[in-house]
Amino acid sequence: MTRFHIITNAHLDPVWLWDWREGLNEGIATCRAVLDLMNEFPELKFTRGEASVYEHIERHAPETFARIREKIAEGRWEVAGGNYVQPDTNLPATEVLARQFRRGLGYFRRALGVRPVAAWAADSFGHSAGCPAIYAAAGMKYFAFWRPFASELALPGPAFWWEAAGGERVLSWRIQVGWYGSTRAEIPGRLDAYREESAQWGVENVMVPLGLGNHGGGPSRAQIEAVLRWRGQNRDVEVVFSTLHGFFEALSAEAARLPVFRGELNFTLRGCYASAASVKFAYRRAENALLQAERTVSAVGALREAENIGTAPPAPDLGEAWDAVLFNTFHDVLPGTAIERALAGQRAWIGLAQHHAARAENDALNALASRVDTSVPRATGDRPAVAPVLLWNPNPHPFDGPVEFEAPLDYRPLDAFKNKPDAVPLAVRDGAGRALPFQCVAVENNFALETPWRKRFVTRVKIPPCGWHVLTAGLADAPVKTPRVKTDLRAGAGRIANRVWEIRAAAGAGRVVISRKGKQARRLGLRVLTVDDPWGSWGGHNGEPEANHVNHVKDAWKIEAVETLERGPERASLWIRLTGAGGASWIELTLRLWRDDDAVVVKTRAFWAEKSARLKLEFSGIGGAAEFEAPGGSVRREPCGDVPGGRWVRFGGGRDAFVFASDALYCFDTTATTFGATIARSAPYASLGGARPGVETWRPCMDLGEHLFQFALGADADALARRLESPPVALLTAAHEGALPRTGGVLRAGPGLRLLAFARAADGGWMLRVQSSAGRAADATVELLGGRIALGRLAPGRIRTVILRHAADGGGRGAGAWTCATVNCAEETAAPEGNKS
Repeated sequence: MTRFHIITNAHLDPVWLWDWREGLNEGIATCRAVLDLMNEFPELKFTRGEASVYEHIERHAPETFARIREKIAEGRWEVAGGNYVQPDTNLPATEVLARQFRRGLGYFRRALGVRPVAAWAADSFGHSAGCPAIYAAAGMKYFAFWRPFASELALPGPAFWWEAAGGERVLSWRIQVGWYGSTRAEIPGRLDAYREESAQWGVENVMVPLGLGNHGGGPSRAQIEAVLRWRGQNRDVEVVFSTLHGFFEALSAEAARLPVFRGELNFTLRGCYASAASVKFAYRRAENALLQAERTVSAVGALREAENIGTAPPAPDLGEAWDAVLFNTFHDVLPGTAIERALAGQRAWIGLAQHHAARAENDALNALASRVDTSVPRATGDRPAVAPVLLWNPNPHPFDGPVEFEAPLDYRPLDAFKNKPDAVPLAVRDGAGRALPFQCVAVENNFALETPWRKRFVTRVKIPPCGWHVLTAGLADAPVKTPRVKTDLRAGAGRIANRVWEIRAAAGAGRVVISRKGKQARRLGLRVLTVDDPWGSWGGHNGEPEANHVNHVKDAWKIEAVETLERGPERASLWIRLTGAGGASWIELTLRLWRDDDAVVVKTRAFWAEKSARLKLEFSGIGGAAEFEAPGGSVRREPCGDVPGGRWVRFGGGRDAFVFASDALYCFDTTATTFGATIARSAPYASLGGARPGVETWRPCMDLGEHLFQFALGADADALARRLESPPVALLTAAHEGALPRTGGVLRAGPGLRLLAFARAADGGWMLRVQSSAGRAADATVELLGGRIALGRLAPGRIRTVILRHAADGGGRGAGAWTCATVNCAEETAAPEGNKS
């Protein structure tokens, strides 16, 4: 007999057509109403996830929270999902989705004494192919979702095993009839539809969600009574009030014969990949800053602990910063489908994460600098000493490349060199005191530039992984003879080049010509386009096929001005301004090449003034199938319209690879001959349709105004993305002697490994999380303070979390004195063996 598992729930968007204050308060009202209904209907069970909602109830309605705990003990109130919020699962970083579980499950264990294993994404807008790896690493066994619909993605059935590249599986269910909730009067029709359609599904256990949703609500009295009446009239179907866990446990008896699906659960609501660029850009900056700060704080802490100067100082509390990042992954915030007032509040919240991260990183680097030898030669006469500059590499891979930093030459402008800035004798020296070749570039200020005061330097340096290198820069007693280097940079009017790239632009032209030389030669044309976009915040809200690839060109922009800003020997740059028709919208691209370097980095400043349109970059000369970085890994796609992507997009492989990376963009598209990246789209806020000429023209549209970001072109995807997201940090510090040398490193990831996180563990030691980026199973290793640590064999895409502690063997805290225990990434306890059928 078919069994209907009635899953009553109350989908609550904490931010959407309202702000977070109203949304979280509704969580209190909804839960009180459901608790009262439980007194009337002894069979009623209820499912509620999202730790942020429970935390709000605990803080502001403790009596309601106590009642929830009682119903949990009775087995009638289910905590599901395990997340802090129900996040978007196409746009955040892999580690951020893992932290959703660490934060959510940790709270549920402490506050409610429960440990959900059923992931629940009622309304998220599609799901990355790497999600099963993240879910399995967090110990989740089950996954229920709604989008994308059957009309958007064919699946082998509502029940299936969803498998990641590394073989991890979660038992999954897609809601097939209706949606995750229900309107007040649709229960009989919904159950009739389930009865009719489920006969074709080949399973005995069927999940039937119901309850008023979006702004909370839950099951109403009339809905519960309608279910009871329908059950009495349809005795051939077993109808039970159930929970997600109860449903999946029953379905597990049928799991051996269920099909396996590999790949992403996409696509739907494709406009969300580009909507609210102001939120997306700010979020990406905060996400990167927080992960980098945490790595830095932890590396410096581990180093101080190993110095035998006592235990590491307490790590700064980054909890508020993490909550800000986690909350703003919510599937109506990061995708950009909420009202203007709400999104403005979320941007402010995101700013908190950025500042807390910056402060924590600065504290850690100053603590490091206090122990490092930053001494400089004593100045002669009444002259300023040179400035020590501590360069920090926040990545677990060696850095060998260009760095840029600015330093003061004196406490006051150098009047002796007024109108003679190039006559100032300067020197940049490495940690061993060797003079380095360098180039001075424009300083950031515009104050009295005729009198030198500050100088901005570009030089090339090596920095150990998660390590430091102290340089000095400033006035020299006399002109310094720097090593002569043969530069491959060339620059002229409208042209810059090195051994790998050549870039040309001319006023009046419609494209920038970017050519890669050598055996991997490729000639690209970069255009900037205005594209008609008549769709609302979500794009095609009802799955309209014509909204899947928004590519009707309204205007191809022209180059208005070109200027060669830098001509080497270390860096060459070409500034280009393009404008759209009428000149109201414009974009400025500063394309940069470095000596002996294989990347193009482009600083971008765009001003957007169009409604119901999108601003796009389009590259000709590249196209077809591409690999896109995504949460939990990457995915290869043939041209299929607008698609979500993360830090990079790669065409081809090996030495022939062509990579586009950015520090802000998420929406991409390919054709057989082109590749496009959307910068912004200006639909009205929280709208089903675009702005219409002459109709309510007073309504604001998203993303009008200025947008700043960077993108880069090269061949090494991860290295290119790191270059944009986490370049070396320059800290001007005080000069003094120190116990630590002028260069050193802390943490190095072995080949084929991505470091997802390095942080202080909840109960001491250090939490290290890695993911295999190798194409085949391989042994994973890291080095921490010179000690090699084996992490075991990892399949491609597999995530592993370990706790590292100093060995209690009396051997000190130096190299090799570490124990390593594999743990669950959500709770830092014993890791699951893996979810496999």
